[in-house]
Formats: sequence, structure tokens, C-alpha cells
Amino acid sequence: MNADLIVRGGRVVTDGYRMEADVVIEEGRVTGLLRDSSHVAADRVVDARGKFVLPGLIDPHTHWGVFNLPDLDAFADQCASESASSLAGGVTTVMHCAMDQGSYLTHLPRKQERIESRAGVDVVFYPALTSLAQVAEVSALVAQGVTSFKMFLNGDAFYGIGESAFYAGLREVLRCGGTPMVHCEWTPPALDLLSHELEAAGRTDLKAWADARPNVLELTAMERVFRLAESLAGPVYIVHVSTREGPALGASARARGVEAYLETCPHYLALDYTMPSIAQLGKVKPPIRGPADREGLWSGLLSGQIDTVGTDHCTLLLRAAKVGKGDIWSQQNGFAGTETMLPILLSEGVRKRGLTLERLVELTSANAARIHRIPGKGSIRPGSDADLTIVDLERTATLSADTLHSACDFTLYEGWKVTGMPVLTIRGGAVVMEEGTMRRGPPGRVLRTARREASATGRGASSPSRVDDPAHRSR
Repeated sequence: MNADLIVRGGRVVTDGYRMEADVVIEEGRVTGLLRDSSHVAADRVVDARGKFVLPGLIDPHTHWGVFNLPDLDAFADQCASESASSLAGGVTTVMHCAMDQGSYLTHLPRKQERIESRAGVDVVFYPALTSLAQVAEVSALVAQGVTSFKMFLNGDAFYGIGESAFYAGLREVLRCGGTPMVHCEWTPPALDLLSHELEAAGRTDLKAWADARPNVLELTAMERVFRLAESLAGPVYIVHVSTREGPALGASARARGVEAYLETCPHYLALDYTMPSIAQLGKVKPPIRGPADREGLWSGLLSGQIDTVGTDHCTLLLRAAKVGKGDIWSQQNGFAGTETMLPILLSEGVRKRGLTLERLVELTSANAARIHRIPGKGSIRPGSDADLTIVDLERTATLSADTLHSACDFTLYEGWKVTGMPVLTIRGGAVVMEEGTMRRGPPGRVLRTARREASATGRGASSPSRVDDPAHRSR
């Protein structure tokens, strides 16, 4: 027997358990987990002694090229830069929110061409539905293997969706066996009123942004979405939950039989609006809130009420554009986050708060693969894709935009000292990052995801089955 690659001597953490095992890899797939692989020849052996071997992370929430729409050349450049950033952080699959105006049946093939020529990670599309014309394309997109769809309930003039179109979109996504992903902020007309009052009062600080979008607006939207999903007997995935009350609200919906999933983000877990270092950088929708919200989200995450962690990674490239005129109202939204996700969770979660590595794997890969039905991802088992990240829990690092790989020239974590780092990333059976050095790997793929059967959209189904059909591996 001769393998392409063996990861030897590490502690494998996957699917709710850990074991001492050597991971044997051939032709981009895991072919064995062996107690002793010394009898197996391989083209390369990676020494993982003293370290943990996790499934390659999935970032279920990214926005490549969002500030450069509809420039496909800029998108292609970011496919390259943000892939490097992802792989440096142990992330091997990203879900990309396509936010194009017009027909996705036209736009997505064009983006696929750029991904396959420039990206170094696997990509799952989830289009944002902003009009009834795009809702009408859902059935055709699902047939092509695009099964998760985003809808924004925040009144944004560009990508928000009206109430009537939202209901139509939610119903159609569920009818076709898809998974709706909802940005929950029931902002208009409250947002305009509060923003004008705060500006008139001379408030320009980061807390003013949170005061303009108070917790109740997120919670009101969540409750309305849960009730609609309940009436339609289907699942719903709430993106970037930012409030301390959100996890309990999700648990309450589940207790009624709603198939509700919650995602939060590292910036809500690590940061709050009292921190001076992010005063000019922390504007995002929904807002970074106070210390009580941060700790409430940790409680929900540690208790199992939160299902996934995504980053809401936006490739806003220039600090100067981010800061604007120096006040919160002129600042731009968004920031990069994929590369720092794992270091933040290891340091703030595993190191400081007792987050187990088994739970970490659920939050960062296994649950996203199951909820969004991404085949071959989220586990280390024979037959799964050979996407791995090797973690050294004792490795320390200082985070800085100068050493991170994103095209973005700033980070919210500038100068942060973290303990616990990814030290080697394998994607598709190839070592693509080693001790911070990037190596060429297989080209990126756009993955097909699997639709849910009608029975899987019923009430109370808490854990959709894993999909490992090789026929759905790529578009």
C-alpha cells in the first residue's frame, strides 16, 4: 500500500470524539484512520505529534468582492487573496454570498469561472434574494446544486427585501428543498428615527451605532421569521446573531418544533463597543454590542444553543475607506475575519472559557456541512475530502494586518496576543499552508449542495443527515 500523504502521530478530533490516529490520504480523500501507519509507505509524512488534527474549517458567511460589484476582475483578485487568507487560518471551504443585481442564472457561472481560475479553496454559493424576479429563479438554481439563499431584513436599499417578497422568497426556498439564511434586523422605520436622533444629539461613537440598532430590532425580526418558518414547516438559519437574548429565543423556537439554526461571529464573541482600539473600525450590521451581549453569546455557544460560527468576512480593502470622516455615521461597514476566526476561538474559547475541541469542530465545520448539506466536508473519516487543519494549542502569535494574508490592510485584532494557532493546512490532500508559508494546491471548486427532501423540511428535525454522494461534489 502506498499513500499520497500520511498525517502521523496527531490527536484527531471529529464527529464528537477524539482519538490517537494516523490519517491516510490518497487522491484527495481520506482513506484510513490507523492506530499505527508505520507499515504504510507514503510520498510524504507530516509529523503531527503533540498537535490536534481537525477537519478543515468551513466559513459559512463571507462576502468576497461586495464593495466592488459588479467588477468581476476585482472579484477574481479577491478569490486569490482571500483564499490565501482562508487557508492561513485553517479554512478550506467558504460559503460566498452572491449579492448581484439581475439574474443569478447569468451571474453565478461567471463567478464560477473566476473561482476555478483564481481561488484556492472550495466555494459554496448562497445568493441573496432581493426581488421577486430572483425568487422566481430559486427552483432552477436548486436544480443546479445551489440550495442556500440569503435574505436581508434590514431595509437596505441595495440588498434588502420587502416583506411581501420576503414571504414569497421564504416559501419558495422551502418549497424547493433549500435552506433560507436570514439577516434579522427589523430596522425601518425605527432605524431612521433613532439614527437621526443620535446624530442630532452629537453622538459619533461606536456605541451610538448599537444604540441606533438596539437588541429588540434583531429579536423582533428573529421571532417573526421563526413564526413564518413554523407556519411553513421548514428550517431557517439565522446569520450573525449578535444579542445576548438571541440564543434563548432560538431555543424557545426549537421547543415549539421549529427547525431553527443560529450562527454568530468571532467579532461578537471577542469584542465590545467599549474597546477603544475598534472605535474607528468596528462598524458592522448588526452592531458590535456591549460586554453583556458578548458574554451572553458565549453562554449560548458553550451550551449548544448556537450552531455555527461564521465571520461575515467583507473584503473592504483600505483602512482609510473604513474610517471615513472619523465618525460612526460616515464609517463603512464590514471587515475581514476568516483568517483570524480559528485563533480567536482557540484563544478566547478553548483557552479562556473551556470550549472543547469537539464542540469547536461542530461550530466551525461539522454543523455547517450538515445544515447546508455540503458533501464530503466537516469530518475526518474514510471517504471524506482530505481537508485538515493541524492546530498547536501552545503556539502563541501576535495578530497584525502586516502578517495576515487578506488584501484588507487593517484588522480589528491589531496587536492581539493569541494562544493556539493553525500551523498546517491540507486541502484536497495537498499541504497548502505550513508554518504560515503558503504553498500551491489544487484549484478551487464550486461545490454543489444537496436539496432537502420534503420530509426533511418538517417541524422539529434538528440534525439534517450528512450528504456524501460523490455526484454532488462539484459544479
